[in-house]
Amino acid sequence: MPQKLSRPLQALLLDDEIDACKNLQSFINKYWKDKIEIYGYALSTTEAEKLLVQVQPDVVFIDIEMPGENAFQFLDRIQPFSFEIIFVTAYDEYALRALKLNAVDYILKPISIEEVETAIHKLEEKIILKQFASKVENQNNFSDLKQQMLQKTKQDKILLKNKTRMEMINFSDIIYLEAEGSYTTFYCKEGETIKSLVMSNSIMDYEELLPVETFYRIHKSYLVNCKHINKVLKQDRNLVVMNNLTELPLSRRRYLGLVEFLKALQ
Repeated sequence: MPQKLSRPLQALLLDDEIDACKNLQSFINKYWKDKIEIYGYALSTTEAEKLLVQVQPDVVFIDIEMPGENAFQFLDRIQPFSFEIIFVTAYDEYALRALKLNAVDYILKPISIEEVETAIHKLEEKIILKQFASKVENQNNFSDLKQQMLQKTKQDKILLKNKTRMEMINFSDIIYLEAEGSYTTFYCKEGETIKSLVMSNSIMDYEELLPVETFYRIHKSYLVNCKHINKVLKQDRNLVVMNNLTELPLSRRRYLGLVEFLKALQ
């Protein structure tokens, strides 16, 4: 297992007091610049949400009490999230709740060098362990995928496995797949409802496994089961409307290919 980080960790600071953000940023830049790179800071959860779209930080240093929406409400609203949390607050009564969120540490204001150093050391250890676990899991997942690809018999199901569950999904129950970076979310029928499953493999891996006679890549981020398509709309922004009325973007250059594909499917 690796003993140190391969790169500085990207961090965001969230505090409604700008001086608090600048103070913490100054501390980190002075003493731990080789381990933590401050991408930016936000003075509200609204600003933080916009920043999170731009960057996928490894850690967020976050104050708890903020106007409009506190840290716990914010984190509950945006979950699931992949970044680690270090609380930096003037209030000590939230420590137990922070522990339940599996926060790396809980720093009380006014901050001290010793407390920040302890928190960064804990963060470093946690990230190293997480990266190692992820590497092992990806190797296992790739092995599962490879095994399915090598099978000669015609399949009607796919094995999906992540950290919390493993199940066989019928091809016919898959409505569409959505790429999210190196992850893929499956949207599948489950009775009268739709469930989503986030998997740690790229959409290209699954495109090789799913039957080419029914699944079509309509966009770089979407692979759909054409048997679940309700209609195709050619507009300023082309759309594919699924039977559950979900609207998905259709790449302009893939429009004619999809039309021909659907004709052959009928």
